[in-house]
Amino acid sequence: MLYYEFKEWLEENATGLKVFATKSLDYELEKNKARSGKAKWNDGKVQKAANEHYNKAITGAYDQIKAKKGVPKYNGRQVWLDFIEESNFIETFNEGVDEVEFE
Repeated sequence: MLYYEFKEWLEENATGLKVFATKSLDYELEKNKARSGKAKWNDGKVQKAANEHYNKAITGAYDQIKAKKGVPKYNGRQVWLDFIEESNFIETFNEGVDEVEFE
């Protein structure tokens, strides 16, 4: 499965991504509160930083599966979906996201 396909699929199927997005935005907002004067970020920059956390989480998940299954030329999507189901990847991913704490 290619990255963009995986990202789209994960966004549709992993409830933990919404939780992660909220946690990362809350974290960046709290960090921004601690900044003063000219160091304070505008809303766009805060959102961009939160989006970077989000994309890193997806990339990390993609890289984990890619290391095990590669990117097959034929039936790659189905190979990945079978692996995701067999390994309970979504459940593990969602549980991991619930435990994430930003520092």
